[in-house]
Amino acid sequence: MFHEDPEGINLRYSQTLRVVGSYIERAHLSEIRILETDDGLILQGLVTQGEHAGERETYQLSRDDIKDLLFDAYAQRGKRV
Repeated sequence: MFHEDPEGINLRYSQTLRVVGSYIERAHLSEIRILETDDGLILQGLVTQGEHAGERETYQLSRDDIKDLLFDAYAQRGKRV
């Protein structure tokens, strides 16, 4: 998953974990499990705030979802993509 794809975008673990960590913080999750699949990542965690506090949530992030998170992070920092 983390090597160059046909679009020429190279996702390294460090970049992926940084943007996924930010996603986890925005979703207010703790006790995180991350499972790598052929299609991307599956995240499971305990919601710590809001209407679903105390419930476990599962999110599936495709490779494209992770690239979108990375591009959003670059845009927020004002970097050119």
